Order: sequence, then C-alpha cells, then structure tokens
Amino acid sequence: MEGMIKKIHILGIILASVLLVSCIEERLSADDTENASAYLQVRGNSLLSSTDPLDNEIKSLRILAFKKSSGQCVSNKLYSAELNDVINHPIDEGVYDFVFLANEPNLVNVLDGLNGINDYADLGNITYPEQAFRSDVSIPMFQELKNVEILPNRGGARVDGGEIQSLIELQLERLGTRVDIVLEGEEDLTNYFKGITFYNLPEGITLMSASNASLGRSKNRNFTLIDDAGYFTSVFPSLEQQSRGIVWVKKISRFILPFSNFSPEDDDSKAITLKVDMENRHSPSCHLKIQTKGVAGASKDNYTLPYNSALLLTGTIKSPLNLNIQVTPWGEENHNWQVGNFYLNVSDINVSITDFNGARITFSSNMPKVHVLPNLYVGEEQVVSMSTGKVFNDLVFTPVVNSPWFAQYGNPVHDGKFVKYETSRFSYIYDTESKTGSGYMDILLDEYNEIHNKTFRLVLSGEVDGEKKLQREIKVHTRQEGYRFDGIYWEGPYVGAFFRDDEKGERIITGQQPRLENTTDLSEWQVWIEKGDGDIVLSTTPSFDPFVGTATPGDAEDYPVRPNEFKEHESGSYVTGRGRVYFRIAWKRENPNPVIDNGLKQPRYAVVCLSYRRSTGWSPLSRIYIRQGEAADYLMTNGDNIQLGPLANKTRTEARKIAVFNLTTTKYKNGGENNYEDLSQIKSGVFVKYPSQAGVFFQWTSNAHPRRAYHPTKPVNGYSSTDDWDDIFVGARPMWDNGTGTDYAWNHKDISEVCPPGYHRPNDGYTNQIAYNGPYPNFERTLPLPVERSTHDGDPASNSNDQMYSEQIEKSEWRQSLALNPVAGELVLGNEAILDEQYPAERVGWKIYRYPTSPSFREDGEDENIKAVDGFYADGYFDRRPIQKQQIANGTNRYGVSVNTSQVAYRGCVFYNSATGASVFFPAGGRKELKGRLMYAGETGYYWSSSVSPIFPNSMYNAWAQESRRDLVGNVSTSISAGHLIRCFRDN
Repeated sequence: MEGMIKKIHILGIILASVLLVSCIEERLSADDTENASAYLQVRGNSLLSSTDPLDNEIKSLRILAFKKSSGQCVSNKLYSAELNDVINHPIDEGVYDFVFLANEPNLVNVLDGLNGINDYADLGNITYPEQAFRSDVSIPMFQELKNVEILPNRGGARVDGGEIQSLIELQLERLGTRVDIVLEGEEDLTNYFKGITFYNLPEGITLMSASNASLGRSKNRNFTLIDDAGYFTSVFPSLEQQSRGIVWVKKISRFILPFSNFSPEDDDSKAITLKVDMENRHSPSCHLKIQTKGVAGASKDNYTLPYNSALLLTGTIKSPLNLNIQVTPWGEENHNWQVGNFYLNVSDINVSITDFNGARITFSSNMPKVHVLPNLYVGEEQVVSMSTGKVFNDLVFTPVVNSPWFAQYGNPVHDGKFVKYETSRFSYIYDTESKTGSGYMDILLDEYNEIHNKTFRLVLSGEVDGEKKLQREIKVHTRQEGYRFDGIYWEGPYVGAFFRDDEKGERIITGQQPRLENTTDLSEWQVWIEKGDGDIVLSTTPSFDPFVGTATPGDAEDYPVRPNEFKEHESGSYVTGRGRVYFRIAWKRENPNPVIDNGLKQPRYAVVCLSYRRSTGWSPLSRIYIRQGEAADYLMTNGDNIQLGPLANKTRTEARKIAVFNLTTTKYKNGGENNYEDLSQIKSGVFVKYPSQAGVFFQWTSNAHPRRAYHPTKPVNGYSSTDDWDDIFVGARPMWDNGTGTDYAWNHKDISEVCPPGYHRPNDGYTNQIAYNGPYPNFERTLPLPVERSTHDGDPASNSNDQMYSEQIEKSEWRQSLALNPVAGELVLGNEAILDEQYPAERVGWKIYRYPTSPSFREDGEDENIKAVDGFYADGYFDRRPIQKQQIANGTNRYGVSVNTSQVAYRGCVFYNSATGASVFFPAGGRKELKGRLMYAGETGYYWSSSVSPIFPNSMYNAWAQESRRDLVGNVSTSISAGHLIRCFRDN
C-alpha cells in the first residue's frame, strides 16, 4: 500500500475466538429411553454475546462417551440440532468421559474418522482441515467433560464428584477465530484498495490438542472487493475520524480462521500474516501477535492465536511500509490504565523512530491534567535518568520565560469549558463539563544528537490536583545513523526543495537550534509562505516513513503532507515550533503549467520564510526556495535590463536555460562504482536522478582520455595506476571552438563535449580565443613577500600592469545566466605560489600573489549582484538519508549522504531570482586535483565552462569555472587538468 499514503489506521481488528458458551437442552424421547437405564440431560441457554448470529449458529452436535476405566467408546451419536432444540441422549449408568463436537465439518474423511472412533485415543487422529473454518459455514465447536457419573433411575449426573445435576450446561468453545477490520485513510483510497490477504494459515487443527504446530502453514486466503464484496463496507467517516483528517473508511467483517498455536511462541515463521492489498502501490503486511516483547511485562513476542481465548487486536498502520499491530486481551483496548475511577488510555506504549521521522501517540483520560514528566529513563530496564528535553523535542510542559513568541506553549490556556495543556509537540485538552480529555504527542529526537541505537522510556502522567497520579511508561526505540547540523546559515540550514512535475510528496526540513542565548529557554521558530500560498502546504506532523533516515528510505511520494490536525492554528500555510526545527513541505498538486520541453512542463516556484530566535534580541530570517519542475529553465531572463556593473544599462542577451541536474554516465547513474568510465562518444553524458547528487568529474579535456568520467568520491588519495589519471595536458593550448593558426589545438568540443543532445557546456565568454573577463594579469611578483591588497573591487592593483577586459563578460553564458548584475574578474582567494626551478635561477624565491578581482559577495544581501544561499537541499534524496562523514585527500572530514558511492549528494548553493522566485541548486561536489585526489567535497562546487582563461605563473593551461562556497560565489580560473563537475545549459 505504498503510494501517496502517509498513514492508514486499523482501528479495530477483533479476533473473537472460542469463548462462546452454548447450551442445548436434550431430553430423551419415549422411543429413545425405552431401554435406557439413564440419560444425560443438557439444557439450552444463551451464547456469549457476539456481533453476528452466525457466530452462535449450531447445526449439529455429536456426543461421544468413553468409559472412564478403559477409554472404550460406548456412545457416538450425531444429532441435527439448532440452538435451544431438545435432544435426548440415552446412556447406561456409569462413569464416563464425554466429548461434545458441534458443527463438525461435512467432509467425508472427517465423518469417516468420527464415525469409526473405538476408543478415546482415536480422537487424537482426527484433523479438521483449514477449509472447515470459513465465514459461510457454522463454526466448529468443542467441549470435553471428564469423570461424569450418570446416576441410575434417571437420577441425574455428577461431574467430577460435584453436586448432582439434573441437567448439564455445555460451554462449547469455538475452534475458529473471528477477524473484523476497520481501515482508515487520510486520502481517498478507493482507486487503490483491492482487498486483504491472510498468509501462513495452519492447514487445520487436531482434535484434543491445543497445538497445531505439527501441521503445515501453507494456506493463504485472499479476499477482494470484486469476488468477496459481502465482506467489505464503505462507511462515511465519523466526526471524530474527520477531526483526525480521515477521509476514507472501509469496514471488513467476519473472517473465520482456524486457531494457531505452537511452541516456541516467538517463532515468527509460524505467524499468520495479514496484508492489505493495494493496486500500483506497496501493500503493507504484518505478523499477528498477542504479545510484544517488552510490553506489559512480556519477555518475548507471542505469535500464537490460541483457541481457548478471546482476543482483541488493535493497531495502526504507521506508514505504508510497516503495519504495526498490537494484540491485547479482550477488554484492554488502547492500553487502558484504570485505577479507581480514573483512567489513562494510550494508543501505543512501544514505538520506534529514526532521527528523520516521528511517532504519534494519542491518549484519553478523565483526569484534569496529563503531561510528560521532565525526566525519562535510558534503556529497556535501567533506572538511569536524563532530562526529557535533552532527548526529545518539546514534550515537557514548560514555558519560555524570556519574551515568548508563543505564550500558549507551556502555559495552561482556559478557553470556555476547556483547559488546554500544549507545547509545539504535545497537547491535552480537558473538558471541565464532561470531565474527559484527549490529547496527542509527536515524538521526535532533538538535543540528543549522536549516532546511536537506544531505547528511552518516557512517562506520561495523569494527575488530579497534582497528587492523584496515573502514569504510563512509553518505550521509544531510537536510531540515528548520521549527523544533524545547526540550522543557522553558516552551519547547515535547508535552503531549498525540489519536486519533479508529478511529485508532491513530503520534503523534510530540519535543523538543530540551541537554547536561547544565556537561558534555558527553547528557541522558538515560525514558518510561513512568502510566495506560492495556496499551492504549498506546510505541516509539523512528522514523517511516518519507518525507514527515513537510513540508507534505504521509502519513496517520498508515498508520504503526502497535510496540516497537523491537532494544532488549530496550522492551516497549511503557517507552522510554529520550539527547539529543533522540523517540518514538512510539499506542493498540493502536480505541476499544472504547460509542456515546454520534450514532455516537461514549465517549472513553477515558491518561497517559504523561516524565522527563529537565537537570543532575546536576535531573530534571523532565512528563505527556502522551492521548485516544481525538472525542465531546464531561466534563472535570469534574456531581455532584462542590467542595472549595475560592467554591463550596466545593457540588455541581457546571453542568459540560457540551466539544467536542474549535474552530469553523470549511465553506468554511474545505475550504481556503478568503478574508478572511472570512458564515454565512447561525445554528447553521451546523462543527468543524475536528484539535484543534490554530485554526478561525476571530468577534466576540461585531456590528451588520451578526453571524455573520461571519474568517480565522484573515490579513490580519495590518488589512483593506483598512472594510466587512470591524466595529469598534465601536453601540446598546444586547447581551445573549445574552431579557429586558425598553430598556437592552439582547436575544436576540443568535438572530442570533449559530454552534455547530452540539446545541451552544451556553458561558456564564460569567448570560446575561440582567450577570455580574460576582467583585470589581467591580476597577480604581482614580489621578493620576498607579496604586497597586500586592501580592496577587492576589480580595479587594478597598485604597482601592477593590469589591463581591463571587463566588457568581455558580455559574452558569458555563466555570468549572464546566474548573476543579477554580471561581474568581471575572478574569485580566487589570494593564492600564492613560490617560483621554482622552472624559472630562471635569479628569480627563485620570488612569490606570486594572485588576488581576487570580483566584487565581494555577502550571502543574501539585498544589494548583491549574485543572489545565492548555501545549505542543504530537500529533493527527496538528500533529506531522507543520514548525513555521514567523508574523508577527503588532505585527511579532513566533509559531510554528505551516500558518501563513498557514485550516488553521493552534498549541500550546495541555491541561486535565485528574487523578482521571479526562480531557483536552481548546485551541489558542492568539490574537485579532483593531482593524481585524482578528492578535495573540497561538501564544501565547494566547481563547474566547468567552455572558455579558456589566461595563463597564471603557478599554472600551465587554465580554463574558467564557476565556483560556489558559502559566502564565495563567482568565477575562477583553474587548471584544465583538474577534475570538475559539469552543469549543462540548454541550447537555444
């Protein structure tokens, strides 16, 4: 039942098994008793209450009597009967063991076996097959009475030495189990739900044995809407269900199954499995069990469904991938706790979460206050305690003291007859008139931020006047496989989200927040939609994908986003919280825009604002740029008038549509992990699956391997063979386009262009001559120290002979496509290189200072020429996997997801257009240096252009590249032998 289902509930699955009392009054007729010295009289009575008269139906009763002394069968008679019929069974006086069989299967082999019984031991050879337990036949029943003394002269009977009875009341036990199911959905599942299936049913039951472990478990039963319509009923959601966002309800009634009993009881290979059948979606399944290890004192799981019990199975499908079902004894639904006149009912007492999802628990009580205690316990049984707030997000009812944004969190709110106890993750509302209350909690990890697999035990406490307490322990199994980062802009905020045209599943936005500076207050935060209101939905309800946060998460499309129904102020366009930032975001519908490019639609955009408190006087605001649509699109549009810089008052003419994905190869895209792959022909690269994925590295060109794609993460410290990596380009300087003369190796695009058809490697100015693009030469020779430069405004350095080539950027696709106001020059950080033996001896020891000539960049500055923000990107890939360490060649650690694989993804830069809302993301995949050493991964993105740059003293042949790293965004000249990423632009 995968698909666009976030949550489906099984509200009630009732297994009413074998505890139904049946009494049939049997009186001997004159014909029957003529020659009998005694008789057995059984009087009819009523059966234990049942939801269906078929559960009480009796059509036949076989009475077998065995001599107590020898076990010989002396009476074996089958009666046709109904409830309350009069049946008379003659028998001589004596002491007997009686066996009563109601509704025996009308099968030849069973009838032959029963009719042929000679002694008591023969009963053990009788097996009722699985098909004897069905909804369309009467349920087989059984009872045994031992040591029954039949008195002479019809004087009655004495059972096991007890009082004399003129009649005996039979308590027939059903040998079958009844199952009733109620399914709930938060979306209309009419087009997907097709039925249910039971797997691993026992092949039958053996009379006189409470175990059927020796019988096989190969039987399955499938019930479909088409073939078994009588089982299924669609009902309109109740008001209570509607209040929880339920829009689809299906009742499925009265399945009769054979009992299932075996040893050891935790052998899950013998468990009966229930599967909900969904068309074109994942169909969830679960083992039925009557006990769960660690719950209510159970030492182990129990997958049996014993015949002599009445069971109530309740459960919730936490997600389409994991159907969690808890079976408890009849009468203890929802883990009720009741002491005296007070009760505290809890929906779950044993849940599991990762650091990417959450568990929702609902509860009800008649106590005026219910809250989570400020301390919890660590481990399954240990008594070591920790502060609840140091582990889980905002469950403890504590106010923010210093100028709170949301005063209702942590303070009782009296609203007419209601009293509300609320935090951003907990709520209990008590009705002072009806003396009842209900609530919920969403359990998420927060300040406990380390890789772990642990169990914590929360305590939910109901209280009256702070004294009379009823408390419930809730076990939370937590799992964290990666690292979580501070949401401040220089650490690890989410800065964007991406959806394909047909995607509208959850994207998870999260970030750690420290306590308010110099206080113990939780940091408060709020999120609202700045652009796209009505199209975007926000929710603080956590993800219910059980595997999100692991290497194998579920598909985001299976988890739609709806407003948190337990928070009145959340309508889908505004959410609030305290502590860790965690909310989900999605488009409400698929992209409605027209098709513009090979079946792809014109992308659409939205902007969401996140504001959070870091101190009493500092509340930063950040924006999250959201895109729906994978078609290449303009960030800056041709025809715009450029306002500032070298191109001020000119019309933008060279902007191009930018692909949304980096470049890779087919083998790497499909999971290949070789160190490199040579593409057999030009224009044969393919796009990665997600915008956050790095793709692969290419050298600008090379002598021997002009289209060699290098693995994005390995090897870290160089290649084992010098044949793997082409270090230095030898020969005439390469040029991308064609030209004349012998100074250049022309037309390298004919051997090194790897962008797919319809796309090209973007230029940074000229492609048939050197592109200076600003002041040059922007370096100085000094001895022994460089002259420090005080300004980075692109003007020539003092004592330099810089020439101005700023207007050359008018030809640059990179600069015109990304920058609001294209800037000249390069971004380099003032690198220096010591001249060595390749220079004349008299100049050895001279230092070369290369300085930046592009204007400085301040992230998110209103007056900046390039609009970009650095951080994480929620694209359905990066936001669903653990962030892990990855070592680069200098031994330091960087971070990404799916590290050390060809599917690696990183943080990066979102470039945006504040006027149109358009945005595009570039992951910081780093680059490959000498011998293919990986550097700057997870820190900086380097993207090739097709333009050659001038030679610098510390390099051979250089080309222009686009660089982005936090507050450094611009263009840089770099060696063509380095390995960079490629982002293709659309052809005109």
